[in-house]
Amino acid sequence: GIRLRESVTDTMVAVPITPPVCLAVVASPAYFAANPAPKLFEDLAKHNCLGFRQSSSGAVFRWELTDPRSGEERLYQPLGTFATNSDDVMLSAALQGLGLVMHLDFAVRQHLASGALVRVMEDWCLPFEGFNLYVPSRDQMPAKLRVFVDFLVEKRRQLER
Repeated sequence: GIRLRESVTDTMVAVPITPPVCLAVVASPAYFAANPAPKLFEDLAKHNCLGFRQSSSGAVFRWELTDPRSGEERLYQPLGTFATNSDDVMLSAALQGLGLVMHLDFAVRQHLASGALVRVMEDWCLPFEGFNLYVPSRDQMPAKLRVFVDFLVEKRRQLER
């Protein structure tokens, strides 16, 4: 399977397939034209923070932020006008100016580059270990799986350049 490293148990073999990743808090320029950009954790309560709903439990993911001054990890429960379990819907809502979203940085990179989204609180979003392919054992790994692992590792190296 493929999971974030923190979700892979110690009994599995984990092969990193992405470089470290970072979460990004973003919104459209239109949203920020009507709302001052948040700078502090406490500022989030004044914003329409859109949530991402876990498909398995229905719970809305809490935003994990790290105070740049103290290094303290803080969790924020987004309390916006809606939550979705679709990446596409969440990004569309942000692009339409409906509110702030937190998403993986590589998923919003093109929108940041084009100016369609603006990143805020970047110093609150520290990198963490990325995605890993996990398998029960390296012993007797099928050749097809070995080729797939090698392919993903090479793609990771390309992303790191």
